[in-house]
Amino acid sequence: MAAVVLGPAEHGDHFYPWSKGGSTSLQNFVAACARCNRAKRAHIPSPGQQRRMERRRREYLPPSSSVSVGERQPLP
Repeated sequence: MAAVVLGPAEHGDHFYPWSKGGSTSLQNFVAACARCNRAKRAHIPSPGQQRRMERRRREYLPPSSSVSVGERQPLP
């Protein structure tokens, strides 16, 4: 499998798109390179993308922190 080269974090993004009910919260925030953010657009991430993001968060969050990503707004 080829390595994926990611650029520097240039954008803050809703992991689960705001336009699809994603909340504006730290749990739903991801830092993304411009190319990745533009490619994602308002698509709902796959379960595999969610697992990869959670794996990356383990590298920089304290062990006691939640690494889960994606949070929807509460239903009315």
